[in-house]
Amino acid sequence: MRYAYSREEILADHPYERPLVLDGVPCHGGFIQGRYVSPRTLWRAPAIEIWQARLPAGEVDAILAPIGAAVPPHFPSAAQTRLLVRHGVTVPLVRLLSLIAIVEGFGGDVLQLVALPPLGERVRDPIDGTALAHLGVLFEAHARDEAGHRRMWELARDIALDKPAVPKDLAPNVAPPATPRLFPEIAADLEALVLRMLGVLVIEVFAVGAFRWAKEVLGDPTLFRRHDEARTLIGYIQQDEAPHVGYLATALAELRCRRLAGASGGTVADVEFRTQVVERCVADDPRREELLAEFRALG
Repeated sequence: MRYAYSREEILADHPYERPLVLDGVPCHGGFIQGRYVSPRTLWRAPAIEIWQARLPAGEVDAILAPIGAAVPPHFPSAAQTRLLVRHGVTVPLVRLLSLIAIVEGFGGDVLQLVALPPLGERVRDPIDGTALAHLGVLFEAHARDEAGHRRMWELARDIALDKPAVPKDLAPNVAPPATPRLFPEIAADLEALVLRMLGVLVIEVFAVGAFRWAKEVLGDPTLFRRHDEARTLIGYIQQDEAPHVGYLATALAELRCRRLAGASGGTVADVEFRTQVVERCVADDPRREELLAEFRALG
C-alpha cells in the first residue's frame, strides 16, 4: 500500500476522452465514458482515502460532524429567490452567484498565504505517509481547483441569466482583523495553519447549502431556458469540492492524533481544536467546569 505521492502525482489528471467546454469556455475536468471526472484526482482522491484509512475509526467524522451540524439556512431561500426572478428582480441572484464565484476563487489562495511551518519539528510523532506530509501540494491543487470554480460559477450565472450586468461593488478589499491567540501552548505558525485550515473547511462544508440553493434556483425550467446546463455545471463544481473537504478533515484529524511540540518546549498532547474556542469563551464563568462537562456530554 502506497502512502507517499509526488507533486506530479497529486496534481495529475485522468486521461480524459474529452474536456469540459461550454459556450466555448474551457473548464477544468473532463469526461470518461460520458461521466464527468474532477480535475487532479487521478492520485489525489485515492491518496486521501488511503490516509483516512490509517486514522482511528471516527476521527474524520469527529472533525466534520460539528461543522455539518451548524450549516445555516441559505438566505434568501430558493423559494424567495425564484419569486424575485419570476417578477423580474434578478439583481440579488446575480450578486449572490457573483459573490460565490469570488469567494471560490479566493478560497484556495487563502491557504497559500499562510507559510507552511516545519511540521517535522512542530509534530512530535511521525507524519510520513500522511496528508500532513503532502500539505504543500494539496494546497496547490486546492488553489487550482478554486480558480477553475470561479470561472465555472460565472459561466453558470451567464448561461442562466444570459450574461447579466454584474454589480461593481462586490468585493471590497478588507484585510482580516487581527485575532488573539487561541492555542498559545503550540507554536504560532502551527496555530495560524490550523486556524486557516479550519476556516476554509467550515466554508467548504457550509457550501452544501449554497450548492443546494443554486441547483434548485438555476434548475427551475419555468424561469431559465438553459436550466439543465446551469444546474449540471453547479453539480460538477460540487463534485470537485469532495477532495477539499477530504484532505482538510484528514490533516486536522491527523494532528488531533499526534503529540505536538509545545511553544516553550516539551510536548502538548490532545489539543482539542474543535472545543478550544468554547473553553476560552467560558474561562471566567463560575460554572466553567460543570458547563464544559455538560457541553462535551452533548457532543
